[in-house]
Amino acid sequence: FDKIYSEDAINFFRSSIKLNEINFSENFSDAIDIDFSDGQIDQVNFKNIGNDAIDFSGSNVKIKNAFFENIGDKLISVGENSKITVSNIKANKSHIGIASKDGSIVNIKGIDLNHVNIPFAAYQKKQEYGFGKMNLENFNLKNFHSKWVIDNNSKIIANGKNVGKKTKDILAIVDGKNLNLLN
Repeated sequence: FDKIYSEDAINFFRSSIKLNEINFSENFSDAIDIDFSDGQIDQVNFKNIGNDAIDFSGSNVKIKNAFFENIGDKLISVGENSKITVSNIKANKSHIGIASKDGSIVNIKGIDLNHVNIPFAAYQKKQEYGFGKMNLENFNLKNFHSKWVIDNNSKIIANGKNVGKKTKDILAIVDGKNLNLLN
């Protein structure tokens, strides 16, 4: 999927998906948008994506063996009560690594991120949903601004310990890309 200039290069809605050995490059906005779907993503590469590489709503998906480079917003955006498992991914250059929001749960094992401003974020964006949760194991981070940010009620658990820099300005930081609010 190269040089796609629509809102999403591909959108799945209420589907059972299995993506394997696919490349996305030079896409104007989101590469993959997955709504209310179940499935697997394996051996997928993303390069020069204008917005999110993968955006989930109400889905249950396993992602493994993925590579991301030069992503404009989030590597993986998880929202609206999604349950996502992430393993063995590498990324270079992005604003946000993985975001868990609005009642979603993300389990992450084996992630290597370089030059990602905020590798992990958990928060509530929409009041009709709950708070974001994230569990991390075996991660390697280099060249970041802040490892993790959370709102007052969301949770990030790294190797069994609660972590995260609490901020009331999380939407301005995550969506507005105002990193000065972290200082």
